Amino acid sequence: MHIENRYLRKLQRLFSELSVPVRLMDEDGTCLLPLEEKGFALPEIAVGEASCGVCRGWRWLCIHARRPLYLALPEETAGGQDMLRMLESLVVSLLGEDFSVAGQNDVYKMVLRQEISGGELEKLATEHQIPKEAERCVMLIRLVNPAENLRVSTLLPELLPLGENDVLLEMDHSTAALIRDMHGVDGLEELRQFAMALQETLLEEAMQSTVVSIGDIKHSLQQLGESYSEAKRAMDIGQRFEPEESVYLFSRLLLDRFLDSLPREECQRWHSLLFNRRTAKLLSEEMLQTIDMFFRKDLNLSDTARQLYIHRNTLVYRLDKVQRLTGLDLRRFDDAVTFRILYKLKRCQNIKPGDNT
Repeated sequence: MHIENRYLRKLQRLFSELSVPVRLMDEDGTCLLPLEEKGFALPEIAVGEASCGVCRGWRWLCIHARRPLYLALPEETAGGQDMLRMLESLVVSLLGEDFSVAGQNDVYKMVLRQEISGGELEKLATEHQIPKEAERCVMLIRLVNPAENLRVSTLLPELLPLGENDVLLEMDHSTAALIRDMHGVDGLEELRQFAMALQETLLEEAMQSTVVSIGDIKHSLQQLGESYSEAKRAMDIGQRFEPEESVYLFSRLLLDRFLDSLPREECQRWHSLLFNRRTAKLLSEEMLQTIDMFFRKDLNLSDTARQLYIHRNTLVYRLDKVQRLTGLDLRRFDDAVTFRILYKLKRCQNIKPGDNT
């Protein structure tokens, strides 16, 4: 079970003031506290249905929650069982709502974080009337530079149109996860349009910029954790490889995901074949903006020139300069792909501009 470090530190301080050594363990019997005794373990305590017992000279007590925790102190401690009961109340009181499953949203969060599975998931889904089989996907919505007192949980519910089976969860103060029911939704492209419309609304109504990432569609409750992980990865990779965009679909980042998996040294080596001291003056910021727009306009000279407010011949002249120095004619599809891949490599593993010069 995951417990935030701030809670562990507070419990550590409280335990350290006692006259007897106290251990807090997870369901496998592995020590969580004291922090300096991670090697301590009582593996037998997680076996069976017993709530308390004695093992290897330690008296232990199970704290029942969504994932059990165990308290232990030396067997010979006077009034040991009573002390364990008092410590149980202390732990439960301190962890509060983060310790128990209070409602449907708690179950969904545990699913997204892949904290539960199997029989435990079946039981909680039934108890909280959560559909186990349905087409759903996870959208991450993140506020960009929100004001200090602005939380995503107070902003989104007022402006986000939710379907009957959609679920909105706050993951942190600036990030929300929307579990979107796909019934009546025509695939991921419609979700992309929905995300763009939401961004416009938030900008107009709340003057708040956002980035959105979308995981793949899943067919079961258990798989929603995968969609959440995909959305998080799409957010991370998308913002690094396509910073000019603001909506990222995991399924459309195949090239970026591949490049991100390459070793940093390889990325540097291949990137430097094109981007080096010899080409630095040619491939200026203005030239790269021109090339980027040319790619965005699908290698269409007229559309690109119109968008950049330059004459078509000026654009041709710039592309000719690139061809003369690099050997790549960006009007040819293969050469354009080569240039784009090598350019993207600078964003792999956070390569800095000076790394290849």
